[in-house]
Amino acid sequence: MNKIREIWTKNKILVMLLFILFICFTAIVTVCITFFFGGSDSPYGNRLEDKEKYPITENFKQEYETSLQNDEAITQASLRESGRILYIEINFQSDTTLNVAESKATASLEQISPDILEYYDINFILITPASENSEGYTIMGARNSHGSGIVWNNNTKVESE
Repeated sequence: MNKIREIWTKNKILVMLLFILFICFTAIVTVCITFFFGGSDSPYGNRLEDKEKYPITENFKQEYETSLQNDEAITQASLRESGRILYIEINFQSDTTLNVAESKATASLEQISPDILEYYDINFILITPASENSEGYTIMGARNSHGSGIVWNNNTKVESE
């Protein structure tokens, strides 16, 4: 007993520092294991928790695509869902102007319920092939779930000097 008391009195600071080091090491290992190996298996984390309340069914996709394709200016339309984003690709006739294409894409949002518009972000891809009368274009637009309108990218060609 005297030997332990002697070691304690000589190395009191060293023993306390080793004890603090052990506690810190245990805390770091616990945090690392929780951070790297814990959590959900979904790549989206918990962002899709309410997704079942806002389903995008195959029937809805087909109705939306069919309603767009009934327009004579549109040759093909597709709707794809990924996480909380709806990707809508619309192919137009070669003589369709950019303003007409953007207005038709904006008008197509009226076919989507307000609940879905408030939950999903929407990305548009509008494609018009080149013809002898026009150069054609590919333009993208995005609408945030809490936004009010579609923001279109600037598709203006820059001429080099």
